[in-house]
Amino acid sequence: MAELKVKFRYQNGTADTGRLGLYNASVALTGVARATSIVTHAYLNGEVRSHGDAAHGAEFYINTPKRGSFTYEAIIWVAGAVSGGVFYDFVKYSFNEAVGKISQPDDMYSQLAKRIEPTIDELPAILESPLSDMHRPIRKEPVMIMDVTRPRGEKLATFDSETALYLLPQTIPAPHQIVGNVTKYNNITGWGRFFDRIEGRTISFNISLKSPESQRELITWSQHENNRGNEGLLYLSADAVVTPTDVIKRYIVKEVSKSPI
Repeated sequence: MAELKVKFRYQNGTADTGRLGLYNASVALTGVARATSIVTHAYLNGEVRSHGDAAHGAEFYINTPKRGSFTYEAIIWVAGAVSGGVFYDFVKYSFNEAVGKISQPDDMYSQLAKRIEPTIDELPAILESPLSDMHRPIRKEPVMIMDVTRPRGEKLATFDSETALYLLPQTIPAPHQIVGNVTKYNNITGWGRFFDRIEGRTISFNISLKSPESQRELITWSQHENNRGNEGLLYLSADAVVTPTDVIKRYIVKEVSKSPI
C-alpha cells in the first residue's frame, strides 16, 4: 500500500500555544476527516460521496498534534500504486476551488485534468460543509489561519477569516437574467459550467437529473455548439448560491430555454 500524508496546521492565537478549545478542535477534526475522505475517494474513484465516512480503496489515520502550533497530520493508506504528485495537486485544486481561490481550470496538465473532469464542480460544492467545520477555530479567533501542506511543508491551501466567510453562502433567486452558453457539462451528475454574459465569467451550475430530458438536451446542445465555435445561446431560470459578499458561486437550474424566460 502507498502512504500519503496531509498536514493541517493552525497558527496564531491559542494555536501557537499548542492548544485549541476542545469543542472547536473536535468540530475541526471532524471536518479534516470528512474533507480528506471525500477528496481521496473522488481522486481514486472519479465520483463524489457527500458523507465522507468511507473512501473505497483507502484507510485513514491521524497523528497526534505537534508542539509549537496545532497540527493534525492525516495519514492515508492507498491500495496499489498512486502518483503522489498528482494526488497532492488534486487536493490543492479541490480545496482552493471550494473557497473561491480558483475560478478556471485552464492551467492544468493532462493527468490532473483527467482526475478533475468526472467530479467537475460537484466536488467543491460537497467540500463546503467539511471545510466549514475546519474553519471553526478560525471563526472563534479570526487572527488564526490554517495551512494545508504536503509532508515536507509545501503549501497546498491556506484558510483564514476571508475563506471562512466564503463558506457561508445562502441560496436566493438569481439577481439578474441568466444568459450565455454551456462550456462544460457532465450528463451523469448534472453538474457543469456556464459562461454568464452579464457576470462576464464562467459559473458552476447544477441541473437535476430528474429534469425533463428535453431540458438536459438543451444543455448538451449548448456545449456542443460552444465546442464548435458557435454561440449556443441559452437562458436559464435558476436560484443562485451567493457568498455573504454577494458573489455568485453557482446556479441551481430550474428551467432552460433558447429564448428569454
